[in-house]
Amino acid sequence: MVPRGTHRAQAVWQAFNVRHGNRFHFHFTPLHASWVNQIELWFARYTRRVLRHASHTSTAHLRERTERFVSEHNQAARPFKWTFRGYPLQGGAS
Repeated sequence: MVPRGTHRAQAVWQAFNVRHGNRFHFHFTPLHASWVNQIELWFARYTRRVLRHASHTSTAHLRERTERFVSEHNQAARPFKWTFRGYPLQGGAS
């Protein structure tokens, strides 16, 4: 996934891909990606509850803590109420 605005020119990404053997298929995120905010909130909570100040004894221990976090999150999850209604139309169109 490529955030828009980093390199808008498609030629830049095509040249990058050619240099790396055409191994990549790029997916561009929307310009106004309010949905990304939700995953950022999820990762912030994950960081606070699982990663920060933690001493994981092994990769298996980290995996166990992560799976427990995901399970607990999914059990308590509630639908998100979207409040953003979009930007008002400009130019007087109705």
